[in-house]
Amino acid sequence: MKHKVNKGEWAELYVFLSVLATGKLYAADEDLNKIEEAYYTVLQAIKIEENEEKRYSRDTKKNLVVIYSNGTKKISIPIADFLNFGPIVLEGIKNGTGRSFEIPEIEEFLEQILVDKIKASSDSKKDLIFQVHDEFTGFKPQIGFSVKSYIGGAPTLINSSGATVFSYTTEGNLVTEQFVNTINQIESRNKIKDRIEHIYTHGITLKYIGLSSNIFSRNLQMIDFRLPEILANLYLSSYFVSGKKMTDVVKYYVKKYNEDEQLIEYKIKDLLTAAALGMEPNTHWDGLEDANGGYIVVKSDGEILCYHIYDRNKLRTYLYNHTKFDTPSTGRTGSGLLEFNKNTSEATFKLSLQVRFS
Repeated sequence: MKHKVNKGEWAELYVFLSVLATGKLYAADEDLNKIEEAYYTVLQAIKIEENEEKRYSRDTKKNLVVIYSNGTKKISIPIADFLNFGPIVLEGIKNGTGRSFEIPEIEEFLEQILVDKIKASSDSKKDLIFQVHDEFTGFKPQIGFSVKSYIGGAPTLINSSGATVFSYTTEGNLVTEQFVNTINQIESRNKIKDRIEHIYTHGITLKYIGLSSNIFSRNLQMIDFRLPEILANLYLSSYFVSGKKMTDVVKYYVKKYNEDEQLIEYKIKDLLTAAALGMEPNTHWDGLEDANGGYIVVKSDGEILCYHIYDRNKLRTYLYNHTKFDTPSTGRTGSGLLEFNKNTSEATFKLSLQVRFS
């Protein structure tokens, strides 16, 4: 069976093979630098495919990875093979073209090690599950990790979708249908920013009135009841901040809205961490973290690092310092358009949220 998936999904396989090869998962500091003395010792990897649980157990005495299916031993593979095929996947990712692609050189090995599916279930933040030796407790827990890869470009943390659309109403001067048409016809390179600026220069402001998804709104309120409004105004503010870096946008926002910077920073770190470890915009979230082990990052050169759940402050700081607001395609969600209301001489403006790593 040939596998055709995107770069992020191939990166999950790269981590799977590489970590089984080395048996170590190194920690990162706040700036994604390796901490040599801090790592998880990985004992085995677990893949769950429909009704089958596969365990890939490292036997370091015999230099083998022993593969079990639902508790029954199936085959033993030299650890050296995992070490050899990891770089092949890495090169395949770097050279891959299109939204999804194949890596033919890996197919025979995947069949040999009984990998039928590369991508984990889409309703889970657990991209990979490892059993580790926990140096803090001496236990050997089975824990899930979320994976993000910089190979081929910076990944997204929160993807734009129909669930992430903020709506704003016009306030101040009344608008006309002709004015709305003029705004929507602006097609410059930075058209959304230029449309917002054109609205403001006519004595009109934009006030947040709601989110397209009640689920996403509620998920945000699980973190903080004011967060939908704060995030909406942060995202609107981002169009006036060069580079849209999260840290810079927060500084701009707190000055404009006279907010407490430390308080807003804390709330946004909570949001980013929730998005990294458990919360999806259009899935009812109970506040728990699905990726209970932490966060694995694949750097552009293939180095694999992670933020342990014990190092939560490092993860929070990394996410805050290395993310930015993004401008997604406007076609799918109607983002960046004014919608005229003849009855009130007001209009509604929409922006679809996307957060990307920087």
